[in-house]
Amino acid sequence: MIKVLIIEDEFRNYNRLRRLLSDYDPGMVIEGPLESVSETRQWLSTHQGAMAPDIVFADIRLNDGISFDALDALNETSSLVFTTAYDEYALKAFQYNGLAYLMKPIEEEELRRTLNHINSLRGESIKAQSAEMQGLKRLISQMRADRYQYRERFLIPYKDGFEIVNTNDVSFICTEYKETKIYLHTGRFYNLSMSLDEIDRQLNPDQFFRVNRQYIVSINSVSSLKTHFGGKLRICLQGYENVELMCSRERAPQLKEWLNK
Repeated sequence: MIKVLIIEDEFRNYNRLRRLLSDYDPGMVIEGPLESVSETRQWLSTHQGAMAPDIVFADIRLNDGISFDALDALNETSSLVFTTAYDEYALKAFQYNGLAYLMKPIEEEELRRTLNHINSLRGESIKAQSAEMQGLKRLISQMRADRYQYRERFLIPYKDGFEIVNTNDVSFICTEYKETKIYLHTGRFYNLSMSLDEIDRQLNPDQFFRVNRQYIVSINSVSSLKTHFGGKLRICLQGYENVELMCSRERAPQLKEWLNK
């Protein structure tokens, strides 16, 4: 019986991966999703030895940071596979460091190939895991050396030219009628040609929080939280009192932790 852990903060991606894993092996025991670095670190610390997962599928970007920072507690016998929507430059870093990865959206054939490879290495798990952890440590070192840069500004087409918007000036970003819009603290807004998912991956998680599928908010724009029916939280934004922004009961703990740093 194979035990699998999924670290993923997008429920749609989690559901797809879970379905594909169950199709591959209906007898798999699948844990998760874990949606944050803090939640992952705590879970791994209490699931060691016989309780450890055989395989961990880890999204790179979580709602409170980068999953690398939680994986130092990974059990020596667990196999690690990253799931990523990163660009070619980042993928070269994975290849260089010998880390397994799957591009999103995950395809069934790619997943089967990866699982077959992992199964073939189970007898060499300690040796393979040692090489894998060395690769992970190298990649963490690279990222902490500022090789990974979060977006600091947007160059936005406007009238007959372009305007530069610094991320420090952003109040929130949202989708409205299938369009992505960026709202500033001043009350101005612009249309963006990127999806909310694309933008979310490029923003510093210490400064921005993905509240739900429609909204990303800046920590500098949140004035207060109000409790709501069913454990939900209403986020009150400075200068945007008429915006009805609700955080689900499931994501409320991560929101409060983000604000309480």
